[in-house]
Amino acid sequence: MFRSVPWIAAAAAVSLLAGPAAQAQEQPRPVPTVAAQGGGTGIPAGAPAAVKERIAAFLAAAAAGERRTPQRAGRRSWTGCRTVYAWRGYNNPLGMSLFRYYQQVSWCSNGFGIYSWSRERWPEISGPGWRFDGHIGSSLGGPSTEKHAWTQGSFTGCMFGYCQTKVPWISITVRVDGGYSWNTGD
Repeated sequence: MFRSVPWIAAAAAVSLLAGPAAQAQEQPRPVPTVAAQGGGTGIPAGAPAAVKERIAAFLAAAAAGERRTPQRAGRRSWTGCRTVYAWRGYNNPLGMSLFRYYQQVSWCSNGFGIYSWSRERWPEISGPGWRFDGHIGSSLGGPSTEKHAWTQGSFTGCMFGYCQTKVPWISITVRVDGGYSWNTGD
């Protein structure tokens, strides 16, 4: 037992001397990512089947229901139902998609107000090492002539011992006249 003490002391001395040199080494750098975004009308081709079914059920129920009009008639504009979406994601430097975060809004208008609307949101992971950590923010509302849907998700990507987190957000505004706008960011 006493013979091992010098070896332990020598090992401790080497680790103390190597400590500052090891700390002086450069830390791993994050894998570069490039932001990407998009949007459009209808249902994205890659939407999960459950999302497609819920949107079809929403549109069928809205078509079957009676259309309410306000007591006070104003200028009549677009009538009908519409579905729009937007997404925010990241690509690697070679252009391969790492992940996308989607939000989709469906709404119906009788020309005077939006009488029915719904929102869906989901992640799409396509790059190695990335995972969806969940929805971390949400806001829905607005007057009868305009509705706002905002969502934020959290994604973590780990590669070669380095992890990074991205928190994309998506905002969609729909209007009684059938118009819409969207914006995305981090």
